[in-house]
Amino acid sequence: MELEVATVSSGWPKVLSAFSRGQPARVATRHGICFDIPGLTVWLRNPADLTPPQGYLYPELIKDYRDRIFGDQRESSLLYQRLREWVAADGSPIDQFQQAIAMLRQDEHSRAAVFSMWRPEEDLGGPFPVSPVGGALRIVGDGLVLFLTARSVDVWIGFVPELLTFAQLASDAALALGLRSSKICYHMFSAHLYEVDYLTYLAGAE
Repeated sequence: MELEVATVSSGWPKVLSAFSRGQPARVATRHGICFDIPGLTVWLRNPADLTPPQGYLYPELIKDYRDRIFGDQRESSLLYQRLREWVAADGSPIDQFQQAIAMLRQDEHSRAAVFSMWRPEEDLGGPFPVSPVGGALRIVGDGLVLFLTARSVDVWIGFVPELLTFAQLASDAALALGLRSSKICYHMFSAHLYEVDYLTYLAGAE
């Protein structure tokens, strides 16, 4: 399924409404029953608008997620370490974000400006596995496109903080490259709502 939205604020209700159309898969997980849309892609046309959606119940998570990349939690943040201090095979740190921007400055047609925030050997063993992201920066026309892939996204809780944070990252990358605009293609292998949240959403949509 593919959706196009203008902003995170206007787009989140549109993503939620996708669960009341068609037949999302009902899946039993170790954390409970959830309703799952496999392979949901959201195109965000205006990442510069960082307004949170009305009705989103966890505004503190927006600040928390942003602080992990941009704020005072960076020193302890796995997200920041993976993106900006990736440990190479020889033990040296790699700033994947700056490396991607440098590649595009050297060659605006480069398809190698990629990053990963997932180490499967570390992330799959815990009781609450990390759901990291990976992506690529591409210059298309006079704008930047951030292609973002997430393994698993709880649309009720995690979708908004994650997309708002990477929207800021896309805007920062466009500014660093002197480009006029940016947009995001956000692909989720699993976009899901847990049953209790799904029922809450349906009750509010009636």
